[in-house]
Amino acid sequence: MRKLLILFVLALTFELCADVRKDFAKVEELYNSGKLDEVADKLSRLKSNRDEEQALLLYYSALLHKTKAQALEGFLSAAQEFPKTHYGQLAMLEAAKIYILEREIPQAQAQLRRISSARIIERFYWLAVTFYWLEDYPSAIANAENYLRLSPAGRVSESALHLVADSYIAQNKYQSAISSLHKIKRLPEYDQQYYYYRLGYANELGGDSGAALRAYRTGYELDKYSQVAFNIEERLFALRSRAPALDLSFLYPYTPLDIAASQDSTATPAIEAIPDSLRIALPQFDSSTPLKVSFQPAQGSFLQAGRFSVESNANRLVSNIREMKIPALYYEDDYEGHKTWVVLAGPFESTAQSNLAKEILSKSDIHSFAVQY
Repeated sequence: MRKLLILFVLALTFELCADVRKDFAKVEELYNSGKLDEVADKLSRLKSNRDEEQALLLYYSALLHKTKAQALEGFLSAAQEFPKTHYGQLAMLEAAKIYILEREIPQAQAQLRRISSARIIERFYWLAVTFYWLEDYPSAIANAENYLRLSPAGRVSESALHLVADSYIAQNKYQSAISSLHKIKRLPEYDQQYYYYRLGYANELGGDSGAALRAYRTGYELDKYSQVAFNIEERLFALRSRAPALDLSFLYPYTPLDIAASQDSTATPAIEAIPDSLRIALPQFDSSTPLKVSFQPAQGSFLQAGRFSVESNANRLVSNIREMKIPALYYEDDYEGHKTWVVLAGPFESTAQSNLAKEILSKSDIHSFAVQY
């Protein structure tokens, strides 16, 4: 460890510093502040007289390009003309990222291996990504862990730990994956919901249904209406298909008692609480149309207002929503042999209508999110 530290310090000592004048350094400051128009203006007026400054101009000009092809051309130009400069090597890193997006992994690795700057530690993470795509999981782990040793709380540390865990999962080493995921909790900030989702998945694959359920439930209850929450729901249904005794009642906020039909047919407090001005812009619908449809809608903009394991709950919620003069329906969904019933409000003709309906539903404690078919 001491030897590695000495080598790292020596590398920093001999590192080529970004030797640029104040006006050129200002470009980086403006770019990091999001002032792209000012960056473009400044780039057009600067005149370089050394390699590092010329590399900076090419690098930031490439960052401003609107297409990947133009950006890649700019980065490759900077890397080719000024390979020993700091910004030339940063251009190699950015070119590699574009190649990864295009799934051109050998080209990405070629750029990353050209980087010799000890300051550009992030190259190890992106090398790990390329090895993961090539299904060389030991090399992916080695490079990700190299990044984590050099930058334990760096910009992509959370992603690096997830990549290590995913690489262990790909090798069926579930306990190693779980141990890697636990390290994420040591970071100053991390995506808690995604952490619990992946922790649940690793435990599920490892055969510990109880630990998987606890992790999934913790993650789900952090935000029940996010995309990760719906990924968790899918995993829970898959988990229960193998362990039917699992209690998933926490998934559904509505029960027959929660939204029971009113005993007084004349009492509609939720409707009376909504001003007529809020109803005017909503789409018209035929109240005689069936509450249940045979299939998921093929197209249209909707709000998903619930997913139930009890069909009567879906039926009641649709009836409640329709009483608010909002079109609604539900359909049966089959996931790995497990039936659920999905409630949709809509379709809506515009985002304004959808937002208005969402506001009305929220007044009755019906939470929803937009879906597009």
